[in-house]
Amino acid sequence: MPNRISIPEPEGGLKFIDVHCHLPFYRPKNDQLPTDKEQYLNFFKIGGVYLITSTIDMKTLNITLDFMKKFDKNFGFTCGWAPQTVTYTPKHKYELEWKKWIDFIQNNPNKYLGIGEIGLDFHHAKTLDKRNTQIEVLKHIFELTKDLNKPYVLHVRNAAEHEIDRQNPKHRFNKRDGVNKEILNIISEFKIDPHRVLWHCFSGPEEYGRLLPNQGFKLSVPSSAYGFSRWRKVSKFSPLESLLTETDSYYQHPYKRGPINVPSNVRYSIAAIAHSHQISQKIVSEKTVENAIQFFNLEITI
Repeated sequence: MPNRISIPEPEGGLKFIDVHCHLPFYRPKNDQLPTDKEQYLNFFKIGGVYLITSTIDMKTLNITLDFMKKFDKNFGFTCGWAPQTVTYTPKHKYELEWKKWIDFIQNNPNKYLGIGEIGLDFHHAKTLDKRNTQIEVLKHIFELTKDLNKPYVLHVRNAAEHEIDRQNPKHRFNKRDGVNKEILNIISEFKIDPHRVLWHCFSGPEEYGRLLPNQGFKLSVPSSAYGFSRWRKVSKFSPLESLLTETDSYYQHPYKRGPINVPSNVRYSIAAIAHSHQISQKIVSEKTVENAIQFFNLEITI
């Protein structure tokens, strides 16, 4: 059980923005989650200001567009082609789905808030070949979208010690910050402005919690930072001006494991940041809402 006893619960009356969730999404088997509609309505009922969901492929893009036919007030999405999509999409479907996604990205910039989630995930890609494929796709995405003037949302997951490529054990991708360095190199190669880039569900390593904000990047703190110190400590020394809040729901519950999280739990991100930075939840609420509005250029008033 995570240590959450010493961290105060989220206060009432907070305003908040979830900058990264997955609603609607593929429903987990035998889930007991509220319906997508109930999650959406409850989010705003208890203080939500704006809700941003992330698509990861054509299927999630289509179900999101369908959902927004009924529920679009203060609700938007980022349009992504996730590294897991790169690795797991069947070969016979990949090329057609990829072309559809690129067509939507390039011809409908007014319909989405940003590009993501995109990135690298060396947990799901454990071999050099699969990792290089993710890199090639990420570069292609930057090449095709860098002139659209849209913010980017990055999925960044390094390989754990037990996930090194056994055929290439000394390769740089196996290092604890192998993905971080590779993405920074790619961003530099394509001259992407760091101020347009958000590292979603930021997970470190810890020194990057200082390094990335100094370069202009934004970091989003997941709701799981409330109950799991490993998520909280990586952004402990990041300036509040660089932080946003998210749930990554259905996962990243504040203090439990599994696909059981909901967007309204983004309040726990606020509580976690307030605790780690030793400031009031009200200040965190106000600043993270302001940061999100500016980063995504949201047209809302508080």
